[in-house]
Amino acid sequence: MKNMIKIVGIFIGIVLLTGCFGNMTPSEKTEDFLNRYIKNDKDILAELDISLDKQDLSNEQKQKYRDIIKEEYSTLKYTIKDERIDGNDAEVEVELNVNDLYKASKEASDYLIDNSQEFYTDDAYDEKKFIDYKLEKMENSKDRITYTIFFELKKKDGVWTIEDLDDQTLQKIHGIYDYETNNS
Repeated sequence: MKNMIKIVGIFIGIVLLTGCFGNMTPSEKTEDFLNRYIKNDKDILAELDISLDKQDLSNEQKQKYRDIIKEEYSTLKYTIKDERIDGNDAEVEVELNVNDLYKASKEASDYLIDNSQEFYTDDAYDEKKFIDYKLEKMENSKDRITYTIFFELKKKDGVWTIEDLDDQTLQKIHGIYDYETNNS
């Protein structure tokens, strides 16, 4: 009997959770999505790890970059500005405020141009030294930047789903978007 009560309790819990998530508005779904970044959700961090594995960094540098981005996520601030629904399509406008890691990275690259000799080992350019310097600049960055992002959602089987994010949106979330070149 106790097992039957547990099974029924679990079933009711699943139905309630599914129902709650199924009833989320596009804005609520977007808030839930962004809160997963802020909370350093394991799935978000797993995607970050996949991205880091593709980069030509030492294990130490990958860990430092991971820590920088985790901090970026946890300090992310957002405001839902607007929600537009048209049938099974929706768009949620979000004002996103993040650390300006692009600026720190750019300053490091500019510094390299004028001071390349500082990044030499045995009379040869040492990229590891430069990457360490750039990561240090990013880690110590205090500047913030605000972007407007539009999240596209589709209603599938009664549930709002965020469409895949493009590279530009992901770069903005990470604070590495090149706003000087792209001007948007």
